[in-house]
Amino acid sequence: MTFLNVVDPAFDFTAPEVFAAQAAGWYADCPLGPLVLRHAETYELLRDRRLDHGGDSYLRGNGITAEPIHDWWVPMIVNHDGADHRRLRTLVSRSFTPRTVDALRPFVRATTERLADEIDGADFVATFADRLPLAVLSELLGVPEADHELFSAWAGDIGLIFALAAGGDTAARVERAVAGLDAYVEGLIDEKAKRPADDLVSAMVAAWQVDDTVTRAELRNLLVTLVFGAHDNTRHQLSNMMVTFAEHPGQWLLLRDRPELAARAVTESMRWRPSAASVFRRAAESFEFRGLPIAAGTFVTMAVQTAQRDPRAFPGGHVFDITAVRDSPLLQFGAGPHYCLGAALAQTELAEALPILTRRFGPPVIAGKVTWRPAIGTHGPNELPLRFPGGSR
Repeated sequence: MTFLNVVDPAFDFTAPEVFAAQAAGWYADCPLGPLVLRHAETYELLRDRRLDHGGDSYLRGNGITAEPIHDWWVPMIVNHDGADHRRLRTLVSRSFTPRTVDALRPFVRATTERLADEIDGADFVATFADRLPLAVLSELLGVPEADHELFSAWAGDIGLIFALAAGGDTAARVERAVAGLDAYVEGLIDEKAKRPADDLVSAMVAAWQVDDTVTRAELRNLLVTLVFGAHDNTRHQLSNMMVTFAEHPGQWLLLRDRPELAARAVTESMRWRPSAASVFRRAAESFEFRGLPIAAGTFVTMAVQTAQRDPRAFPGGHVFDITAVRDSPLLQFGAGPHYCLGAALAQTELAEALPILTRRFGPPVIAGKVTWRPAIGTHGPNELPLRFPGGSR
């Protein structure tokens, strides 16, 4: 059995030894338990009702048993199933509709044009990748611009929840973020109840007041979780996308000449270097899967980035190609009843921003040192200095 140390800060889900393990079998061993390497098995397990999201056992395994992290994580929507999950999801989905996402497209385009003026020769994370999804999220929720900087710090650090095993100050940063967002969202609920506006929080507060199907604590938790999902993953996906195009400048030029490929380019970028490089599930009961006994309580880690280059699911998938038609689904948004509610928003932001950047600039070039988040959990650059030698158009 191959052992892969996914908690090593230098671990790479696309390293040759990882693909060698994938060729040898559908899973390997790692410090967290079984590591699923192939697409078919990952997709099947993501839909398997014998697995859940871990509840408080994930936190206990990382030494966290008290608030504020515990009181946010354990009641989170992903830790509910069946009728309880549908009850919580309905409140969000009734307000967070495809029409809501489509209405944001002009705002995304205008914000992209404005932010693009500052990115050449700068840190792409700080000048663009962090600010675009933050602006969109704030527009969606009704967060005033004066609070953006504070909101940004919390929204970025809360995404480290999936990297607790990396140690260091990770838990402390997540704790500060959860506490800050909890208090902020409490005030936002009060504000929107008194003075409703044309934003998602106002719509969710109105639905909550009328239906009385969720508690105020559940509403707050839903909104904090929405911030967590809508900002951190998108900002890292934007940065990952730029790293990928820096490595494949010909694909950037192709998209500039054929902007109709934008949606396909986004899908291919997510496949190649997903912001959720891995996801995990916990065995809610003991069972056997394709010859592997999995005991109740075992955490199963899905190597999403590795699985999304699995040649069994993606013929020719070892090549980044924005013209390719890929039939197998992406994995980073999950599957089944827990498929990410924010997936459409993330894809919309990327698909609107990318053609503007390719029209205005030549292919990006990495112009300095890039440091990265841990491979497990939400993965992407902490900073990404870029140059665009083709100049602005």
